[in-house]
Amino acid sequence: MADSGANKTEEPTAHRLRKAKEEGRVPTSQELPLALTLGMLLIAITFSAENLWGWFSDQMIAGFTLAASPEMDLGTMADFLAGKGWAVLVLIAPFMVAMATASIASGLLVSGWVFSPKALRLRPEALNPAEGVKRLFSVRSLVRVVLAWVKLAIMAGLALTYLRGRLSEFLAMTWAAPLAALSIIMEVIFGLVARFVAAMFVISLIDVVYQKWQHRRDLRMTKQEVKDERKQHEAAPQVRSRLRRMQIEMIRKRMLHEVPRADVVLVNPTHVAVALQYETEAMNAPHVTAKGADYLAERIREIARAHGVPIVHRPELARTLYRTVEVGEPIPEPLYVAVAEILAMIYRMRRQRR
Repeated sequence: MADSGANKTEEPTAHRLRKAKEEGRVPTSQELPLALTLGMLLIAITFSAENLWGWFSDQMIAGFTLAASPEMDLGTMADFLAGKGWAVLVLIAPFMVAMATASIASGLLVSGWVFSPKALRLRPEALNPAEGVKRLFSVRSLVRVVLAWVKLAIMAGLALTYLRGRLSEFLAMTWAAPLAALSIIMEVIFGLVARFVAAMFVISLIDVVYQKWQHRRDLRMTKQEVKDERKQHEAAPQVRSRLRRMQIEMIRKRMLHEVPRADVVLVNPTHVAVALQYETEAMNAPHVTAKGADYLAERIREIARAHGVPIVHRPELARTLYRTVEVGEPIPEPLYVAVAEILAMIYRMRRQRR
C-alpha cells in the first residue's frame, strides 16, 4: 500500500535531494526571471538612453527629409535596408545580452547548475488528460491564481499612487512644447517601470523562498523510506569489503601460482615464508615472487615441497624480506650478499645432484 502524504514527515536526505536533481526535479521560480529581465533591461536603457535618443532622432530626421533619387533602384534599396538592419542589431545587442544574462542568472540563483538528461525523456503520464485536469484544479494552481491577482492589485496600486502624484505635470503638458511633453512622458514611464521592477523583485524573493520550501516538502520521506535508504548505504561498505576480499584472494592465487618457478623459499620456520626468483638475463636482482604468514606461509611451503623448490631456514632474513619488500619487487641492496650466499648454495647443490 502506498504511503500517504500525511505519513511523509521526515526531511529529505542528501541522497534523495541529489537523486531528484539528477532527474531534473529542482525548485523553479516564474517570478525571478521576469524581475531580473526587466531589471537588466532598465539598467541597459539607463546607460544607453542618450545613444538611443540620438539614433532615433537622426533616423526620423533622415526619413522625413529623404528626397527621391533617380539612382534609387531595387539593389540600392536592399543595400540601404541591410545597413539599417545591421545598425539596429548593434543597437539592441546590449538588451539581448542583458536578457540572456538575466535568464541564466535566475536559474543559477534558484536551483544552481543542473545538467539532467533524464529530464528530457518523454513521460507518458504528462500526456494524460486526466492528470492535466487534476493539475489544473489542484491547490497549487489555486495558489498561482491568487498570487496573480495579488500581483495585479499591487501593480495597480503602485500605478495609481505614482500617477496621482504626477497629475499636476500631466495637466501642465497642455501648454508645454512637444519635446518637453515627450520628455515628461518618458520620465513618467521610466519611474513607473522602475517601481514595477522593485515590487517584482520583492515578490520574486518571496516566491523563491516559497518554491524551495515547497520543493523540500514534496521530497519529504516516510520513516520507512529513511530506514530503507540507511540500510542500502550501510550495505554498500559490506559489498566493497567483499570485493576487496575477492581481489585479495585473486592476488593470492596468482602469487601461489608463481611459487613453483621460484629458486628458493626462505622460512621462519613456521610463521613466515618468502619465495625468491632470480633470472640473470631478465633481472638485475632477485625478486620476491610470493610471501605470506601463518596459513599462507604453510601453503607456500606445501607448493614448494610438491614442486621440489628448496626451502631454507633463515628466520631473520625471511622476516626482513616479508616486512620490507612487496611481491614483484627486487630485494634491497643491503640484502644482496645474504641472498647471494643462499642462491650460490642452491646452485652448488643442483650441480652436485646432476
